[in-house]
Amino acid sequence: MDERNGIGIAPFAAHKGKIYPLERMESVIASISRTGEPVYLFGGSKAETDILESWASKYPNTTSVAGKMSLAEELALIRTLRVMLTMDSGNMHLASLVGTRVVSIWGATHPKAGFLGVGQKPEDCIQLDLPCRPCSIYGNKTCRFGDYRCLNIAPEQIITALKKQ
Repeated sequence: MDERNGIGIAPFAAHKGKIYPLERMESVIASISRTGEPVYLFGGSKAETDILESWASKYPNTTSVAGKMSLAEELALIRTLRVMLTMDSGNMHLASLVGTRVVSIWGATHPKAGFLGVGQKPEDCIQLDLPCRPCSIYGNKTCRFGDYRCLNIAPEQIITALKKQ
């Protein structure tokens, strides 16, 4: 296989407790887009696609593939990426299926609950060690504090993880 290049980013998940705050995710995208490495944004719904398209139009080397490819085409692209940044979501598992390294962000859920992508490394799981975590197996419960402090992860921590080979 040729050398892998590019970073895939899938910033959404089914539940709020698993979605890194979008303003922080945009900060991550802004930073890594300036490195020159291609950035590909993945999403599903119309609302998600609109957000991804706005980010792609703002930042260099950034392309939204949301709604533009079949599942087979997305998997083929993911297979070529150096790394995929995901939440605890289906995209983590898609990247795992094709052998792409995943840096995953964990909020309300926890990788030890059995949902870490096959073949992924625990050291690539970005999470905060809080006594209230995990508060939900699926991330579908409302935060008892109302602030999802479990997702208060510095963008720099994510950027550093993405730079690792």
